[in-house]
Amino acid sequence: MIIKIVNVLESENSNLILQKAGNIELEDLAGTWELMFSSSSAMKFNKGLSGLGGSFPSGKFGGLKQVLKSNKYLTDMEYIERIAVTPDTASFDVRVNGDWELEQQMSLFTGEPSTVVRVVPERVTYGPTSTRADHWKSLGPLNSLDVAYLDDDLRIMRGNTATENVFIFKKSTS
Repeated sequence: MIIKIVNVLESENSNLILQKAGNIELEDLAGTWELMFSSSSAMKFNKGLSGLGGSFPSGKFGGLKQVLKSNKYLTDMEYIERIAVTPDTASFDVRVNGDWELEQQMSLFTGEPSTVVRVVPERVTYGPTSTRADHWKSLGPLNSLDVAYLDDDLRIMRGNTATENVFIFKKSTS
């Protein structure tokens, strides 16, 4: 049902992607976004973005925020994944930082132009551990996504090699 709603939203007049003929700016995406829904089988298998949720006996995915920053010189990205553990006082955040960019390309599936958000994770940090992100395979599902819908409060992304993978983000007001 959610995929049907996404299909309808993609063609709505409120979609900035349509309004700007795909020529969105970095500033259109900058801000803090909370993941509300994902159909990604990789995220389900990994029990979140980092895969650490399944590494703890009572651990589970507790939410994900994506912070996109942009100025004239830099485009910084940070994921903040909450790993919920029982008791709650043992819960912790996994932070992934790196860079992001927008690319215009042709969709492999439709042949139409598409706007892609490409993320390059650099470091994964949790507790006292900090490691390079280039070997974290679980980060892959969010590294390259088509922007399917965008307005002031909602962003819908699709996998650019697996369009059935949908990620719905809500812009955070905090």
